Amino acid sequence: MAEQRVALVTGANTGIGWAIAQRLQRDGFALGFHTHRDDDEAREQFEEIAGAGPAHWVHGDVADPVLPERIVRETREALGPLDVLVNNAGVSTAKPALELSAEDFDHIFGVDVKAAFLLSVAAAKDMRTGGGGVIVNVTSVHELVPRPGFALYAAAKAALGMLTRSLALELAPDGIRVNSVAPGAIATERNEEADDLSAEIPLGRPGTPEEVAAVVSFLVRADASYVSGASILVDGAMAQQVVTQPAW
Repeated sequence: MAEQRVALVTGANTGIGWAIAQRLQRDGFALGFHTHRDDDEAREQFEEIAGAGPAHWVHGDVADPVLPERIVRETREALGPLDVLVNNAGVSTAKPALELSAEDFDHIFGVDVKAAFLLSVAAAKDMRTGGGGVIVNVTSVHELVPRPGFALYAAAKAALGMLTRSLALELAPDGIRVNSVAPGAIATERNEEADDLSAEIPLGRPGTPEEVAAVVSFLVRADASYVSGASILVDGAMAQQVVTQPAW
């Protein structure tokens, strides 16, 4: 019998991350379940995950430079060698550019870019010894489409998109595929304005976390074995509408 594959999902207890964690577990993965906080809600969600299959919970601020390596190490020790990493944890700040501070920059880039980089490096070292693996970064439609009030968020997601493509090149010889999923307006508890954006979305509605999770599920399967360095939009064609609009 083949050994169970192991997937680590950061920010696994909210919105898109929760849907990804549930989907990968249904797909048969043992699950590394990362949350930012150790609180009752996160514990209840982990207990639900753990009740359905092998899982390990690790919590902490991924912006802490020592945490990424610890997350990977503890997941490996608890569940076995890592096959899949999903860098889902992210933050944003809705604020006009002229009101943003150096602290805002460090916070957003620390979580959305630096943490994803350090986690990818730690995971790739683990995957390389095991003959390969898959890294999926959750970016955003805003890696392509700017939005007023989200300058740093868009810049960070664009940086994460380029990191995805760069790592895909460097890690290909090790049998490690790296892709990103770029959600548009997704209806989650934290994105209350998603429904308000329906008029801007060609498909006429926001997406669901489960629709994003389905794309992640595809990317980590053998069916996607020739897909690396890609950024897949899950946005109801929102980005295409913005890009194709005339500038005059």
